[in-house]
Amino acid sequence: MSRVQAEAAWADFRAAFFSAPNELPAMGDPAIEKIIAQAEGAWLASPAAPFFLPVRASHWTYWYAVCPDQEQRLWVADLIRAHIGSWTDFSGLPVPADSDLPMDAALRGLTGPRGCSFRLLVPRNDDAEAQVRQIVDRLARSLAARRHRRIQLVWPLGRLIGDFWDACADEAQAGAGELLDLLDRDPRLSQTNRLFLRLQYLADFEEWERLEALDQLPDLVRLDRPVLASDALARLAMARLPVDAALSDFERSTSSFGCLVGSVAAIRSAAGAQYYAYWSLSSGEAAEAVAARLLEAGWLDQARARSGLAVVLTAGGPSGAPAAAPDLDELRTALAEGRSDAAIEVLALAAPSADLLPVLIELVTRTLTPASITVLQRWREQLGEDPIQDVLSAQSAATRHELDVAAEPLGTVLERAFSAGRSATERGRELNDLRAQAVPRLMQAGALQEVIEVVQPLSRSVDAGLLAEFIDLLLDMERDLFATASDVPGLQDLRRIVVESWALGDESGDRHRAGRLVDLVGRALIAGLSPAAYDDVVESLRAGWAPFLTDADLPLGLEAIEILDASEPESATALRAFALMILSRIGDHNARRIDAAALETAIALAPDFGLQLAINPEPEEPTAAGSEQAPLPAGTSVVIYSLMEPAAARAAAIVRRWYPEVRVKTFAEKVASDALRNAARKADLLVIADKAASHAATDALKAARGHKPIYYARGKGTASLIEAATAGLKAISS
Repeated sequence: MSRVQAEAAWADFRAAFFSAPNELPAMGDPAIEKIIAQAEGAWLASPAAPFFLPVRASHWTYWYAVCPDQEQRLWVADLIRAHIGSWTDFSGLPVPADSDLPMDAALRGLTGPRGCSFRLLVPRNDDAEAQVRQIVDRLARSLAARRHRRIQLVWPLGRLIGDFWDACADEAQAGAGELLDLLDRDPRLSQTNRLFLRLQYLADFEEWERLEALDQLPDLVRLDRPVLASDALARLAMARLPVDAALSDFERSTSSFGCLVGSVAAIRSAAGAQYYAYWSLSSGEAAEAVAARLLEAGWLDQARARSGLAVVLTAGGPSGAPAAAPDLDELRTALAEGRSDAAIEVLALAAPSADLLPVLIELVTRTLTPASITVLQRWREQLGEDPIQDVLSAQSAATRHELDVAAEPLGTVLERAFSAGRSATERGRELNDLRAQAVPRLMQAGALQEVIEVVQPLSRSVDAGLLAEFIDLLLDMERDLFATASDVPGLQDLRRIVVESWALGDESGDRHRAGRLVDLVGRALIAGLSPAAYDDVVESLRAGWAPFLTDADLPLGLEAIEILDASEPESATALRAFALMILSRIGDHNARRIDAAALETAIALAPDFGLQLAINPEPEEPTAAGSEQAPLPAGTSVVIYSLMEPAAARAAAIVRRWYPEVRVKTFAEKVASDALRNAARKADLLVIADKAASHAATDALKAARGHKPIYYARGKGTASLIEAATAGLKAISS
């Protein structure tokens, strides 16, 4: 924008801003003229600086803080908090983009979508108004003198990918899709890795038609893939294979895929275990040997869940027949077909040989199974260390380190990683190895219990500076194990340790970690807790919640209360104290700073815990404090679907009160009924809490909805359902 254009835009803006309902004149009052001149100078600067302008309406005084550039928003908000503090009702939130107040429309016309503004209400008190005016004057001069420094705020790539895996584990398809879109545009990620993440997303949410229509699917089959990508392809293959398929059916159906899962160490799902079993059996391997491998790796029950395999695989170990002599032709065939476990078993029968040593070490580094490491140790004893090291020297340092870690018990590696004398570089490398190897090793019989026996005392002794990393590692392990095999034996014990470690030692106030912990607690509650265990979890949350007793963290606290309330055992007693700790701090003094959806949720929840919030139900509302919702078409219908039925009911009641002309229905069914499908098909607005929903029902709703939009709640609780519903209704009204 040229100087002339900027001056013309300012003249038009000033006339619009200082007109009704603003009672202040643009000319005639020297104090106001000085403020306007100061603001004009900030606007015409290059680049434009933030500025302040006053409004007087219905005997109330407001100050607008205007940011010509959105990037100035956080900077200006922090300065307002620091300088003006509690003199105003400042919430930190900008004026809504759809506000229809004349002053807001004038500001949007001036700054366009690049800018934003804050509206500060001043108490109706002469002294307060004078104090705020003096502070604003000093702050305006400071903002004009200090040019804003542009900072590119980008989340760490690992954080984004971790959040994506969290969303997939919680079956939150909308959240996972948003993160995938972010990662798709992130230049730090290679095109191949973006493709692998998209493959994972489509497989996790069983979007088989979209996956089959993917242009890059043939490339994915040919590429050297990470384990999770191979498992995703195996899930596609199994989804298209009848449950009672014979080996011949498998061979015909999967001829284009090849050996996707060549070792039990590469299994990451029940479908992956089934693909492994089918491929091994169709290649001529003995059913007893395949069953023994699956049993040792912890995947036999998942493989036998498919009826076509249950009649073939036996639960016992290999037959008692004497081992046959090694067949090198069989070794070559197994290697050519990618059947690493079968190749290891051939080498286990062979006499240690320097010629075959490179083959063995390649197989060991590919599988890292106890069986392959046992064979390597036997060959090391007979051949000596020098030949082993000669072959290993050709491997990368990372591969050699990974092999060393795999040869040790997982608990030993954990203890060493968090020992006081470990360097940050060594610890980081070991934590990466632990994350990579956690699932296949913890699936082995008894392995998770052994790790828990190490983690329990370690959680109390680990250095305070390392506790956050320790908790993050356990959160990742729990999430990955749950996403892989759901609630395996021992997982509840691990969850209990994570919650206790966080509550008793994590004083960081990290909101992201607290949110992940609430999701973990939700999974623990769904799996089932005794009343005593439930109360222990709630008490732990209460002990660690002090950093989150803020207005900004209220939505997370409400979500935690609702998740706990939905699964509270009859004789449990701890929830009331936790809920009152969060709810009782809400009153007239901070109600204006709290988002409307969260405030309404808190008001609705409070009576369940014997509390009436000290909030004036109809506070004196200045005319300039809000905007009117455009009228909705008569008979607008809303359907809310969530397995947390009380949250859905609360959200429906609040939406009905806010929009009396709207009809709202709620559903909380695990299986999609005809009534649910019909309601989704006919509704003007469908809201789904996919973090608290049945995957099968969600799929049916999407199919019934067709091309009509669906609004997804960001969480499980009432407030997130209200936010999704109001966003959808605003779209309808506009």
